[in-house]
Amino acid sequence: MRKPFLVTAMLAGALWGSAQELTLSLRELFDLAETGNSEIRANQIHADAARQGIDVAQASKLPDVTAALDLSYIGDGTIIDRDFSRAMRDKLPHFGNALSVNVYQPLFTGGAITGGIEMAQHNALMADINLSQTRSGIRYQLTQSYLNLYKMLNLRKVYQENIEVTNRLIDNMRARHEQGTVLKNDITRFELRLSSLTYDLQTIENSISILNNNIVTLLGVEAGTKIMPDTTLIEQPLEIASEADWMQIAYANSQDLQAVDAQKDMARTSLKLAKADLYPTIGVYAADNLSGPVTFEIPAINKNYNFWTFGLSVSYKLSSLYKTNKKIKQSTIDLAQVQEMRTCVEDALERKIHEAYVMSVQAQQMLATETTNVALATENYRIVDARFANDMALLTDMLDASTAKLDAETRLVNARISAILSYYQLKYISGTL
Repeated sequence: MRKPFLVTAMLAGALWGSAQELTLSLRELFDLAETGNSEIRANQIHADAARQGIDVAQASKLPDVTAALDLSYIGDGTIIDRDFSRAMRDKLPHFGNALSVNVYQPLFTGGAITGGIEMAQHNALMADINLSQTRSGIRYQLTQSYLNLYKMLNLRKVYQENIEVTNRLIDNMRARHEQGTVLKNDITRFELRLSSLTYDLQTIENSISILNNNIVTLLGVEAGTKIMPDTTLIEQPLEIASEADWMQIAYANSQDLQAVDAQKDMARTSLKLAKADLYPTIGVYAADNLSGPVTFEIPAINKNYNFWTFGLSVSYKLSSLYKTNKKIKQSTIDLAQVQEMRTCVEDALERKIHEAYVMSVQAQQMLATETTNVALATENYRIVDARFANDMALLTDMLDASTAKLDAETRLVNARISAILSYYQLKYISGTL
């Protein structure tokens, strides 16, 4: 009955054991993700591009210089009376050329240039915040998969030990059955239990494979790599802090708050840019033009004509008188919306911190309870096992003791991982992961 499950479990274990093995701590996982995770790399490139945008915006302060060269073929002209009679052909030089150089230096733009630079700086800051959010999210995903993998590996060990104990019990009961002291039905009950344990072990093996693949994918390492958690993880002390302390940490480090603050600065700059249209644009310019032939004389002069000029340029968009106010109103509403979003984000952050803190305290309490329960279940199993060996306990007592011990050990592993995961969840929410 149990052969198919045993064979499947052995095959899964063989495939798992044949992979390349890496024992990594959480910190080492985070370091690998910095260069291996595609999402982090993409956001890093985006952040670099946004920082480059600051240099592009600052270049707007520099003068605009344009140069143009035209080479053309000029056809002969025609001179006609005003009543379109007596047409005369005017022979012109056929080769035409024009060279011009223009320089314009803006002096005052109503804040458009400085606003553009500020907006580029805000975009760079927002890109950095997005990178931090992505990094924090990837780290939390790694933490969840890593801790659950640790849990599953420990559960596998627990189940393997219980399968070994159940096999010993079955062998013992078969020997007693031959002596006539145990019924065949009693053996069947334990064989059914063994079959159930073996199936559960296979489920755990599948979970290990899935979690390992999640980690490998997030790290961007070679497919098939076997990740083994650091065995000292459970023993590492966790930082003890009050809910108020975690709230203070979150207010200082939360990427969500940083993002909404950056959005508020961007809204203010957008308002500044909208108001820039209300002001004229002032600048100085200089130009030099060389062209030929001289066609504004009759007959045309086959020579180059050069002139230069410089001056002050003032321009104003008259349409801004009836268009800009609408832009300003929209930007003002956007700014008010972002300011309200700050309160919403703060409220959401406080709720998340409170919930995570309560769950963290509960996880610590559960860990203490399950530690005690394991000690009690182990002692009970030892006593019942000794009594059963001396024919002083029933088979049902032995089965109950074994089930209680397995359940207690499983719950302890889960409690340990839950306590650690709740701590890292607080770090993730507070923006310090």
